[in-house]
Amino acid sequence: MILPEFHGNLSDDDELRREFLVGARAYGFELVDLDDLDLLRSMKAESPPRFAIQPQQLFMVDALNAAGYDEYVVEAMRRVSKTTTIFMWLLGRLLCRPGYYVTFSAQNGKKGSARLREWKNRLDKTSPDPEAGIPPWRRGLATKPARVQRHTALFGADDVFDTLEEPSKRGFRIMMGEVGKGIYFDNGAQLLVFKPDADDYRGEAGDVSWVDEFQEVDPEDGADLLAGIIPLQDTRDEAALIVSGTAGEVRVGPFWERVERIRKGDPDIGGVDYCAPEETPWEIVEDEESAMQLLKRIHPGIGTLTTETKMRKNWRKMDKPKWAREYLSLWPETFGVRAVPAEKWADAVASRRPPKPARVAFGLAIKPGGGVAAIAAAWRNARGEAYVEIIEHRSGTDWLPERCAELTTTYRGSTIAYDDIGEGKATATEMLALPRRPKLRMQTYRETASGCVQILRDLERGKLRHFDDVGLNAAVARAAKRETRNDNGVWLWTPAEKGEDITCLDAATRALRNWDQHYTRRPSGSTSIMAA
Repeated sequence: MILPEFHGNLSDDDELRREFLVGARAYGFELVDLDDLDLLRSMKAESPPRFAIQPQQLFMVDALNAAGYDEYVVEAMRRVSKTTTIFMWLLGRLLCRPGYYVTFSAQNGKKGSARLREWKNRLDKTSPDPEAGIPPWRRGLATKPARVQRHTALFGADDVFDTLEEPSKRGFRIMMGEVGKGIYFDNGAQLLVFKPDADDYRGEAGDVSWVDEFQEVDPEDGADLLAGIIPLQDTRDEAALIVSGTAGEVRVGPFWERVERIRKGDPDIGGVDYCAPEETPWEIVEDEESAMQLLKRIHPGIGTLTTETKMRKNWRKMDKPKWAREYLSLWPETFGVRAVPAEKWADAVASRRPPKPARVAFGLAIKPGGGVAAIAAAWRNARGEAYVEIIEHRSGTDWLPERCAELTTTYRGSTIAYDDIGEGKATATEMLALPRRPKLRMQTYRETASGCVQILRDLERGKLRHFDDVGLNAAVARAAKRETRNDNGVWLWTPAEKGEDITCLDAATRALRNWDQHYTRRPSGSTSIMAA
């Protein structure tokens, strides 16, 4: 067995392992070789298993069963069966523990629904629903007294008769509607699927709260989500939060923070981390043969869940930073070096200049000391592609009030985001005292930090366009990253060399964050305009 990095204890509790086997078998998996696990001999299936449980799945389950933690992180490369393992582990608990309560979210609402649909399809094959295809109004009628059948057919269910209803034939029901989406078990256990939104969790309680593909969640949104989830554990004994995913595009956000904690041996978090050594030379990744040798050494799914041939094809098709994240769990080492990849930035130049929409979002940045200032505009089209454009890039700050007022007047409903510290805050305060006041919106450094991450994400995914502006190109070439002093993992752009001008990049980042926060997510015409 390939052993991953992990922190904490590995459980050897027989009953907890039995629970996992219950969930695995319900999902169509079976332990093929029971010779080394005598306690599971009695559960061997008479017919050949459809899916074999892999060693790394048992390892992950033992790590999740380790007692004493209220947080677990599971990081694993693709094709290790990470998500399926966690689901089977939870399914076993739900089947074996009456009243057990689990909440689940993925990186967005659509992904959460897609995951539930995947689980439903597999469960429908392994445990077919005997009432599938029967009209809802007739389901279960044959098992009820005649008076209950008549009442239900005519008037629907009634509280008086609910207690007479027989349990579902397979022990659970799956609800795919937008309200109450999840799996409901006859023993009172539930697995509810929520959008990754803190408001959806208000008033709930959970034994396990699981967020999958957490590296894809916006850092600020992720922090808000956990702020809504963690209180669910207050009323449940031994409740736990589980976050899972693969390596992200930047070392920032709640998922990276937990991965870093487990790698540093934090005694307050458990879990597993399947990854290549952090000190892996990049030359190994760039050479196919050496990359394959490393992959075979650290990837537990080679030869079982996937093949070396497929991995070679992926290596040839994918850009190497993405391949390293997906299949080696290598997070980018970007601090102190150029933050924005030159090749990606060059590829992002727009082939044509589309007209700006009637409403855009603006961002303002001022170089420390006030010697240079820049204003940028940003918007997204119907396909979600982001555009950033430099509107002004000039010396001094005297010109800012009039130009800002002109822009927010011309583009009705627009606002100009400024930073809440330093020159930006001071200049905004002065502008608000003028007779002709521009519409301004304060942006915290955490919000701007999320904008920095989004710029890199959009660039990586080919969803960012710019217009080859000289000032912005120069700022991108000069930009590195710096962590904020009080928040480990939260970073902002910084000049690679002291004194360099990166105001155009700061302004563009602030503008796009302004759009994503206050325009994209709201229906047209509903954006609120705030004055700082």
